[in-house]
Amino acid sequence: MTAVDPSVGRPVNPSVNPSVDLSEDIDDLIEPMGTGVFRAVEPLQVAAMLESQGLNDKIAREQYDHTSVFSLAETAYQRIRTMERPPSHVRAPLRRARPAAQILHGLLYALPAALLPAASGLVGTQWLMPGLVLTTGLGWVLGSAASNLGYSLMGHGHPRSAGRVLRTALLLGVLGAAVTGGVIAIARNGPALLIALCVMQMAFQVSSGILLFYRREGWLAVIMLPAVAAGLAYIIVGDSFVGLVAIWVGFMCIVATVAGAVRLTFMRDEEIGAEPPLRALVEANARLLIPSLFYATLGALFLLQAEGRYVLDRTDIAVAGAGLVVGMGILEYRAHTFEDETRAAIGQVRYPSDFTRRGRWLLAKGVLICLAALAALSALPLGFLYVTGALTAASVAMAAAHVIVGGAYFVAFLLSNQAKMVHLCGAQAAALAVHPLGRLLLPPGHSALADVLLFAAAASVFLVILVVLMGRGLKDVRQYS
Repeated sequence: MTAVDPSVGRPVNPSVNPSVDLSEDIDDLIEPMGTGVFRAVEPLQVAAMLESQGLNDKIAREQYDHTSVFSLAETAYQRIRTMERPPSHVRAPLRRARPAAQILHGLLYALPAALLPAASGLVGTQWLMPGLVLTTGLGWVLGSAASNLGYSLMGHGHPRSAGRVLRTALLLGVLGAAVTGGVIAIARNGPALLIALCVMQMAFQVSSGILLFYRREGWLAVIMLPAVAAGLAYIIVGDSFVGLVAIWVGFMCIVATVAGAVRLTFMRDEEIGAEPPLRALVEANARLLIPSLFYATLGALFLLQAEGRYVLDRTDIAVAGAGLVVGMGILEYRAHTFEDETRAAIGQVRYPSDFTRRGRWLLAKGVLICLAALAALSALPLGFLYVTGALTAASVAMAAAHVIVGGAYFVAFLLSNQAKMVHLCGAQAAALAVHPLGRLLLPPGHSALADVLLFAAAASVFLVILVVLMGRGLKDVRQYS
């Protein structure tokens, strides 16, 4: 009867000659595979590494007295498990989580909010808010697609091309914002200053993303500090001249932000060789870029259509989701923490099933921490509404819906890092089928509360689908090694 190894569920090779001592040869085989082999939790991972180095069944038979690569990988895997520690040249995986910097990302993105009262006083909320909603959606799509493609190009050793992609996104965003602002100003007989404010908002949104792409959080905070101070001064004083000064200071700060971002996109390292044409690189990454662009579009539509209808006449609902904006950095930090924890878990478990259980626990912990953190942040705008007498059941429901959306975004970060953009598109499309399409089933003249509760249900569907997808994906240990 053929013996079966319970750890992998495959037949054990009985033809290996037990009298042949191949321990030294196995050690020589393991050493060139580097650090990754010491994080393997199953022989399949080792077999994949051996095959990637060109080792085939013939070499396994002639040099190592094994009938197949898989048989050799089983022996190598058993040898790895007996080692007390990896060789001295093996280093621990680089931690991706940066608490101080990443947690502040949401707050950094929200810095221009200090200028909103001054901008509203100059052009009027009825024109400003529709313009900002549309330009925010456009910037969301462009920035997300550009950063995903940029990270892919950087990972493949093409930093100059990554910089060019980011610069192109900035240019397209500014042009798109100018057109959007112009159309609104003409169609609704709004002031021409609306165009400049839309361009400012877009320029900041994309250029700040570029600064964070290159890990220049400190630059962004220092550059925008005068604009925040000027915006707060207008809120305190309330004078129109102070508001004009605040907008001018904000404009200069945003120009400085754009200048700093553009400067970073030009790679001046002479050691970097020539890169392929950008068009060829974009075409090579089309399978990643197109789903990424589609998912970003669906995501912007899902969130902004739920908020945009309330920015003019239901401020209590519109501001209730502010906690999610401020807390986006927490979601990003927790996503990187999850990746660090799963990589560490690979070296602490024995079987793939152990890793799957550990991974699901880490996933549940991450989701709960994100939900708790966003709930605490959402209490701030709700507290403000309560003090001002504007708190309503609909605003509380909208805040809760944004907390759920934030939990979904945390899991979406994890799936995005694994390039599972098609899965994300499907999950987001399912949420859109609930809201706004589900709104068509509501009775005529339905209340804002009914609409917001439907949005919360859609957010819950989104979260559940992503958690299920991520939980099932934890069975594939190789993508975490």
